Amino acid sequence: MKITKGSVKREIVVNAPLKNVWEALTIPEHLNRWYTKNAEIDFRIGGKGFMEHGWGSRTEGIFTEIKPMKHFVLQSLDGDFTTITTLKEVEKGIKVSIEYQASFISDMNPASKENMLFGTMQFLENLKSVYETGIDKREKFWRTWIGIVHTTDEENKGTKVLQVKDGTVAATAGIKPDDVIVGIDADKIDGYESFERKLNTRNINSSVVLTIERESEVLRKDCIVDQYPVPY
Repeated sequence: MKITKGSVKREIVVNAPLKNVWEALTIPEHLNRWYTKNAEIDFRIGGKGFMEHGWGSRTEGIFTEIKPMKHFVLQSLDGDFTTITTLKEVEKGIKVSIEYQASFISDMNPASKENMLFGTMQFLENLKSVYETGIDKREKFWRTWIGIVHTTDEENKGTKVLQVKDGTVAATAGIKPDDVIVGIDADKIDGYESFERKLNTRNINSSVVLTIERESEVLRKDCIVDQYPVPY
């Protein structure tokens, strides 16, 4: 398949039999174990796939290519967004790759792109957890937020605040656009994903100290940890 559009990809190795991993990705009751709240799959070329992920997110499309035990392609109903899932046997298990292709990916703002890739990686890690240990970690995903849009700083020294939502705990704490968050309590932050993972380990309604670089100053701001605004 020739790639002519912008694309991004995430992958992970799952230590499980190929058949089990393939079924985890293609059969509704197996998808519901690690990924979806509800899946309706007509798994054939030309068949429809609908997946409700939780947190207000869903995927719907048409299967346009299927190579059993190797890969399949789901294209959005408008044909504008393509998801390619590929399985490959490697030394330590099955490498699962999920690639997104769309004309608009190259033009996406960095925060949106990082959010999409982070979400994909969360679910891939849950696939690995469920099929290696039997533990479903979804109840621990997207628990907390402070009300900012952010992206990895150009110098990889933290995560840069792009927007502070009105009325949020970040606004109350005095966080401003262009602030670079480099620490939460004693934990160093080195980018978007680092911030999201560290924040999500904190308890809702607890207080954290954010270390911020603002122009030439280093500031410390007390901030309450709020509940994620969209329930699972």
